Amino acid sequence: MNATAGSTARSRAIVALILGYFVVLVYATVASDPLAAIVAELGFGVIAIAVGAMLYGQTANPRSVLAAAAACLAAGGVLTFAAVLTRAAAIDLLSSLFVFLGVGCYVYAVWRSN
Repeated sequence: MNATAGSTARSRAIVALILGYFVVLVYATVASDPLAAIVAELGFGVIAIAVGAMLYGQTANPRSVLAAAAACLAAGGVLTFAAVLTRAAAIDLLSSLFVFLGVGCYVYAVWRSN
């Protein structure tokens, strides 16, 4: 198996996680199910960590903007788990900020590469 095939499989798995996240989120919203909402939050954390790990695997320079995006996404995912466990609004806000920062760094890295 070559590296491209593994990368494609990981990308498909992440897309499946994202689609599953939205299905659970819609269900939690429509049904007002608190357990489904918690599962959606945990799924969001898993997705952020998975995308961060995938980005880190693609970076050649650990001091690049892409590596910063990966670190921010992974940190946001871990903080999402902490926010679910503690129900602290400050940790929830911090996790959201890290995820947005990670997405922003990724967009900047892609923009700079073109």
